[in-house]
Amino acid sequence: MAAIVYLDVDDEITSAAARIRALDDDRIALVLPLGSRLATSRINFRLLAREAEARGKRIEVVTNDASARALAASAGLPTHVSVAAFEAPPAPPAPPAPQGSPSPPAGASASSGSRPPEAGADDARATAGVGAPPPPPVDDDSPTVAMPVIRRPADRKAPVPQVGRRPPQRRGPIVAAIFLVAALVLVVGTAGFLLLPNAEIVVVPASEPVGPLELNVTAQSGVTKPDPVNLLVPATRFTFEVTASSTFPATGVKVTETTATGEVTFSSLNNESDNTIAKGAIVKTESGIEFRTTAEITLPPADVAFVPGQGFIVVPSTKKVGIEAVTPGVSGNVAANTLVVVPKEENPRRTTVTNEAATGGGTHTESPVVQESDVTAAVSELNVQLADDFDRQIGEAVGVPEGTTLFPETKGLGESTPSVDPATLVGTDAASFELGLTAQGTVIGADPGPVESLAQARIRTEVDDGFRLVEESIKVTPGEPIVAGSVITFPVTVEALEVRLVDGAALLGRVRGLGLPQARTILEAYGDVTITVWPDWVTTIPTLEGRATLTIDASADASANPGSSPEASP
Repeated sequence: MAAIVYLDVDDEITSAAARIRALDDDRIALVLPLGSRLATSRINFRLLAREAEARGKRIEVVTNDASARALAASAGLPTHVSVAAFEAPPAPPAPPAPQGSPSPPAGASASSGSRPPEAGADDARATAGVGAPPPPPVDDDSPTVAMPVIRRPADRKAPVPQVGRRPPQRRGPIVAAIFLVAALVLVVGTAGFLLLPNAEIVVVPASEPVGPLELNVTAQSGVTKPDPVNLLVPATRFTFEVTASSTFPATGVKVTETTATGEVTFSSLNNESDNTIAKGAIVKTESGIEFRTTAEITLPPADVAFVPGQGFIVVPSTKKVGIEAVTPGVSGNVAANTLVVVPKEENPRRTTVTNEAATGGGTHTESPVVQESDVTAAVSELNVQLADDFDRQIGEAVGVPEGTTLFPETKGLGESTPSVDPATLVGTDAASFELGLTAQGTVIGADPGPVESLAQARIRTEVDDGFRLVEESIKVTPGEPIVAGSVITFPVTVEALEVRLVDGAALLGRVRGLGLPQARTILEAYGDVTITVWPDWVTTIPTLEGRATLTIDASADASANPGSSPEASP
């Protein structure tokens, strides 16, 4: 049974071999489209031939690409120009000629209706090369040489030898031999062209690490744009208006007291002289509550009078005077007849005192008042609130451009301004008071975005001569920013790969004609090298054009060798 396998343009040898292994048919046709990747190398067809031989299968190639059929034929695979040609039954063998009749001349069709040759046909066959060994077989795509067939006219008679003349020489075999040699030369030349040694070279350009570089990028005020030479980026000082206000209780107490007043009566038993009581003289109760006199008084001498039944008695002189409590408050409100202690300057045996009526008017009241400690505590609390509001605005980045990072380590809060003079609040009769503070805070911010760009720019300057940086390999690793005062430093590590630049055409020119070891030594200076030669016994890089190719493997870096094509086959 026969199977037909249609391959795509991008199918590789591995795909074709896998599909062959999956088939049980003995005869398999591989149909290749124009531009098939499989048909770019003779080695692919040789591998297919080995696969078929190892599995006892017959593989035939069907394609209308003449060069592909030539490569397949050089690997020993039958070829066809179309699927119809592959499916056509083999031509039936020619019917046997009647016994005794000569064979038809080569190239004559079975349906040509030619009649048996007449006399002299042997000469014609000899002239046409009939009976000569056939040329070596070639496949459908091998160039062939059509053998001329010389026929005698049917009515031509055999020549009659003339007496006395040299018989004509027979030129037919010579002409046939010439044509046969020409055909052999053409076939051998075609096979030589197809089977000449070739070499396929693949170079994967060498790559080397660049870095890692440890860089420090500084954010600095006054810088307007990133500086790749000095590794500087702009820094900006941002200002925030912060406020705080609150109502605070008054903890002071204002005490208001009034002094009790009254009147006392002094009595003098001194009948010999006057007794003067000075203003401010102190009288008191037996419990010690003191009062002072508000005026000076003089007591005249006491009288002596005769009372029947009693004899002579002393009638004391008396005089009243106002008094006020020494200590303000309700303690001065004393009952009547309790002020009985005379001033210490007086002799209690000669002078007496008493309050005939209770004293009164002494009061004690308390009210809240703002004291200095209340104001000091309020200012301290408001400063804490200012700091909290400042931190909130920094955290929310109020009014800061997008992409900018603020660094709280650089913040500074200016002197606060109170809403009222705190000194004026001290002593205010009130249960509470209001106070507010305002201040300006500043903090430094920077956009870390340009840091990565500066690191990339610096790693590009580290590429060695003869190499090209692989842009996709650049790796930037930022570190934690370092803040020292108002200076912000961004540590960053950057590394990448560089790939050697390879001029494929020039490199191929250097190794043409060199032995494989010497060529490999030269090529390996540029990267990993794979050299495939055919046949296996080839020991040098062919010098003939088209017999050696050098491919730069673009998988390492598609841009590693700009300006030259990936494949060089001059």
